Amino acid sequence: MKASELEGAAGAAIGSVRATATYELVVEQIRRAIFLGRFLPGDKLPAERDLASQMVVSRTTIREAIRVLEGEGLVTVKRGAAGGLVVLEQGRPSRADIEAYMAGQGDWIDHVLDYRIANECAAAGLAASRRTDRHLARLAAALAEMTAICATPEARALTANVGRFFAFDADFHLTIGQASMNPFLSRAVEDTRAAMYLPIGKVFVDVEASANDQHAAILSAIADRDAAAAASWMRTHIEETRAGLHRLLPRPRRAGARKA
Repeated sequence: MKASELEGAAGAAIGSVRATATYELVVEQIRRAIFLGRFLPGDKLPAERDLASQMVVSRTTIREAIRVLEGEGLVTVKRGAAGGLVVLEQGRPSRADIEAYMAGQGDWIDHVLDYRIANECAAAGLAASRRTDRHLARLAAALAEMTAICATPEARALTANVGRFFAFDADFHLTIGQASMNPFLSRAVEDTRAAMYLPIGKVFVDVEASANDQHAAILSAIADRDAAAAASWMRTHIEETRAGLHRLLPRPRRAGARKA
């Protein structure tokens, strides 16, 4: 969204209303669960009848939603006794594909990261004073998994580990949101994690060596009930994420370079 569009949206006293079909709400819920790493590539989603029961909608609505998700390349329906609704692995893009995507998404990603700084730094500070031993255990478990994935270049390069890392990374940050004991901050952290998934899923073909940096320091500060340090380390971590994403932006053409 451009600055002019943001100003226009802020200036409107009453916004427009669009009727939303029930299947679109189902699509959003399933998509969000995938984006937050609750279902990884190769995982099976609940059966159609179970989804209908859980979401209190008809099986026809579930089928409509599945068609949309199939069209987006997020899931596929496998037939047979061992089949079901399976989450698909995303393709590995080329460098040119990454740069083309980032060129169109750079501003959006910066907006999301700005929002993350505003909310996650506050959440980390509150978590330091409000966390429980159960929160610390979940954070330590997620950190241990991320550390194992980042231990070697070979592990970081495994396609399966990319999804696993971002799932544990999401759990780490979502747990901090929950530990803040503030439902608005917790929801904001979840919203930004979901918003960040699509760009990350399209631009990372492996786990960067620095992806796990600062997580241990954040956990240590929260464990020590040091709110200022927790917030500071969280800001550093998010800014490092921004720097890493900016390195994927298209490199400007050299001055005077001739076309082939």
